[in-house]
Amino acid sequence: MNPSVYIRPLVVQDALISYQWRNNPRIWRFTGARPDKYITPEMETAWLYDVLRRENERRFAICLLMDNKYIGNIFLTDIQEKEAQMHIFIGEMEYWGKRRAYESICLIFDYGFNELMLDTIYVQINSKNAAAIVLGKLVGFRKVSEYYDTNKEMMLEKMIFTRNRYEHQEHLSNAGNEIDQL
Repeated sequence: MNPSVYIRPLVVQDALISYQWRNNPRIWRFTGARPDKYITPEMETAWLYDVLRRENERRFAICLLMDNKYIGNIFLTDIQEKEAQMHIFIGEMEYWGKRRAYESICLIFDYGFNELMLDTIYVQINSKNAAAIVLGKLVGFRKVSEYYDTNKEMMLEKMIFTRNRYEHQEHLSNAGNEIDQL
């Protein structure tokens, strides 16, 4: 796979772009973390400053290789006992359906399994988010459960990707497939 993106650690200055994404309801329609008020650049900066100091999280910007444009975020959170939860979004909607999320997940797998020595990376996806579920399956996640989250007030699918699947390069088996609306 020849990726068109790279990931780099988020920096506080990224808030000057990401605050705009936090105010776009199309990006957050399937998440339980949607803002309930307008997010200002100052609010996003304060939030980012706080989360970047967390020891059990690694947060990355997704950037285009061709021009270094910052287009989204990918995170590993709740890192403990060789396991982490992954979160991803492409904030620049013009790049939806253009394989950027798929490529970013492959890169975070490299980081998580090689640098952090994780055994499992998991996601919790709103069961109504068909695009995210398809993406998860294409990249090799396997559904292990479905449950109702009372805090987020939605059905979630928990999907996992293991070190064994990574070592067998199962995340690359769909690298040539077309991915629409992801």
